[in-house]
Amino acid sequence: MTRAACAIAIALGFGAAARAEAAACDSNLMIVLDRSCSMNKSPGGGEPRTKWDIAVDAIGQLTTAYAGQLRFGLIMFPDEDGANCVQDGPIYVPVGDDTGAAVVAALEATQPTGPCVTNIDTAVAQVSADPAFDGTPDPSGRRGFALLITDGKQSGSCGGNGADPTTIANLEALYAAGYPTYVVGFGGGVDPDDLAAFAAAGGVPRAGDPPYYQADDAAALAEALDAIAGDIVGDPELGGCAGTPCPDGRCFGDGERCVDGVCVVDRPDAGPTPDAGAADGGGADGGGGAAAGDGDGGCGCRAGGRTPAGPTGAMALAALVALARFRRRGSPRRA
Repeated sequence: MTRAACAIAIALGFGAAARAEAAACDSNLMIVLDRSCSMNKSPGGGEPRTKWDIAVDAIGQLTTAYAGQLRFGLIMFPDEDGANCVQDGPIYVPVGDDTGAAVVAALEATQPTGPCVTNIDTAVAQVSADPAFDGTPDPSGRRGFALLITDGKQSGSCGGNGADPTTIANLEALYAAGYPTYVVGFGGGVDPDDLAAFAAAGGVPRAGDPPYYQADDAAALAEALDAIAGDIVGDPELGGCAGTPCPDGRCFGDGERCVDGVCVVDRPDAGPTPDAGAADGGGADGGGGAAAGDGDGGCGCRAGGRTPAGPTGAMALAALVALARFRRRGSPRRA
C-alpha cells in the first residue's frame, strides 16, 4: 500500500491487524558515528563548538524527537579497545527499545581523543554484529537501517582509499540483507567521491547532488538527521511509515517494487497495488538486493509480507485508489 492507502485502510476499519501494525510501526536505526580526532575541531564558519559537540547535540535531538518510532543503537569509530583500525570492542549501544538515553549517555561519556584514525570499513562491518542486523530479518519483523556520519575519509594507516572497495562491499552486504544505509558527510574534510559511492552502495542515496547528505554546520546536521528519520518513519498524516524508501528504484523482497519512492508489494488477495501504472524498478526486475523476506511495504512496515485481516470490499479499494490519486495531484512529493 501507499502511505495514503495505508491511512484510509485504517480509517475504514480495514481490520484490527492493520491498525495494530500501524501503531507498532517502528524501525531499527544503528547510528555509526565518526569519533576520530578531527571531530575535536570546529566545522568552521565562526562556529565555536567542535564537530563532536554539535553531533552529540544533534543525535540527542534525534533520539528525543523520534522516541517510540525508532529503536536506536550506536557504534562509534574508532572504538577505544584493541587495534586502532579494527572495531574489536563491543557495540556501544545495541539496538533496543527505549535506548535513546543510553545513546546520549555513551556519547557524553567519551571524547574523540584517540585513536586518531578513521576506519569506516570496519565500522560499517560491525553493524552486522548487532543481533538486529545479523544478516536475517529482525524476528519481530521490524525494518532496519544504518546511519553513517563521518567528517573525513579512511585514514592512510587503515588502508586509505584502498579500503574503499571493502567499505562498499560491506554496505552492499547490509543492503542485500535488507538493511539500507544513509550517509552523512559533516564538514569540509570529507571525500565527495567516496561518500557518493558509499551512498549508492547503501541503497538510499539522497535525491540530487551530492547523493549523500552534506552538513557544514549545526543547523544543517540537525536538518539532515531529521530528513533521514522522516524518510524512515514516514508521514504521520498518512498513517505512519509506508515501506522501505527506494529512491534509486531498488527493493528487497520477492514481489516488491518501487512506487512513488517506496517499496510496495502486490498481494494476491488484494488485487493490483494502487498506482500500479507508476514506474517501478524494484525486486528482481529492478536490480534489487537479495530478498530479506517478503517485505511488507505497507501499514506495518514489517518484513514478513503480512496481510491485514478483515474484508477488503470494492468500496474500500475504490476509496484507497481515489485518495492516493488525490494526494498525488494535490501535494508535492517528499524529496
